[in-house]
Amino acid sequence: MRTLILISLLLATPVFAGDEPSLDIDPDRITVSGISSGAHMATQLHIAYSDLFSGAALLSGGPYNCAGNSLITAMQKCMGNTETPLPVAEIASGIREAAKTGSVADPENLADDRVWLFRGTRDSKISGLVHWAAGDLYAEFMSEDQIRRVDGIDADHVFPAKGRGNDCHEIVPPYVGDCDYDAAGELLSFLYPDLARPEAVQLADLRSVELPGAAEADLMETAYLYVPSDCEDGAQSCALHLVLHGCDQSAEAVGTAFIELSGYLPWAEANGIVLAFPQVQKSVVAPMNPLGCWDWWGYTDENYALRSGKQPLVLVDWIRSLVGD
Repeated sequence: MRTLILISLLLATPVFAGDEPSLDIDPDRITVSGISSGAHMATQLHIAYSDLFSGAALLSGGPYNCAGNSLITAMQKCMGNTETPLPVAEIASGIREAAKTGSVADPENLADDRVWLFRGTRDSKISGLVHWAAGDLYAEFMSEDQIRRVDGIDADHVFPAKGRGNDCHEIVPPYVGDCDYDAAGELLSFLYPDLARPEAVQLADLRSVELPGAAEADLMETAYLYVPSDCEDGAQSCALHLVLHGCDQSAEAVGTAFIELSGYLPWAEANGIVLAFPQVQKSVVAPMNPLGCWDWWGYTDENYALRSGKQPLVLVDWIRSLVGD
């Protein structure tokens, strides 16, 4: 499988630096997905900014604000915990209270959204009790019909792909597993119904762009954009999907391997979906974040899960700049 990774990287989509393109983004078709710490950030963004995002996909994560601004809680209750049920009703109540002060968007926005959740049956990092609590929390705000829970794939704590990556049960860089399951295609097809299956598409170049405000939020100043050919120069109205890597999976750790191998690009090209890939900066000094995880326990500030959180603000400002707001 390591040979497969090497070959895939050698054939990877070229990356070029340049200005952000002129785009016509449909503001009603903005969604987010993430794995592990990226899943936690994905649900934080979706709930705090449900007036912007219309759906989310979470792979091996947990419910909104599970950690409650505590690394100890994050590690003890929000990862391998198999014994202590998470207080879903209490979290939901907290979201409603936060909405009254404008700290998060009105959760009524979630009523017509779509949510896709995945956890491999052999996931050794995030327990089922923790992960599926995220679906239970969403069910407080939307119909179960709008929530898809994928729980039958024999995978460990990796991003599942089809024909790409390492062995599905090996948690090694770039943490993409050949699980005979195209998670990127499945989640995008759920968030955007009736997508066309990619058939021998010619990929465009991956763009490296500057992410304004990144340094203040412990993010890398270079982010990546994938702009399908049909979306160039505003040729047509396109969707926008934000992709959030997991810990130790940023470009600083694995280059563009996660982006290239995860399977998002062909689906985006075939269906006019602009992809945005922000990256977390590793840190070995306070606040310590040596694996480059997204902030889901409060290492940037106590507002990390709110509209005023440092990382959510940077990401939302970037998305709005792409939309043209």
